Amino acid sequence: MSRSIRSLVAAFLTSTLLLSQAAPALASVTNMNEMNEQSRSVPVLLDALFLRPIGMLVTALGATTFCMVAPIMAITRPTDMGEPFRALVMAPARYTWVDPLGTH
Repeated sequence: MSRSIRSLVAAFLTSTLLLSQAAPALASVTNMNEMNEQSRSVPVLLDALFLRPIGMLVTALGATTFCMVAPIMAITRPTDMGEPFRALVMAPARYTWVDPLGTH
């Protein structure tokens, strides 16, 4: 892999990691205002610094797994393509980028 491609991939991954940390904080400002401190089940710092990056990795692994499974699903059960996509890609992506911080 050439240096320019490596540096481009590194810059993309770094910017994705940095920008993904801001998205959950802005996901549901009204719900966060309505919640009190006692109703949170996970500390916000733990969620933002540890669990969300893991969620991003799980989303990438799920997308990779779905890409490997999709051709087999398209041949055997084309009407059920949405089920593994929701489980492998959408659920971790929703947790990573949509759900408010500290609610899980």
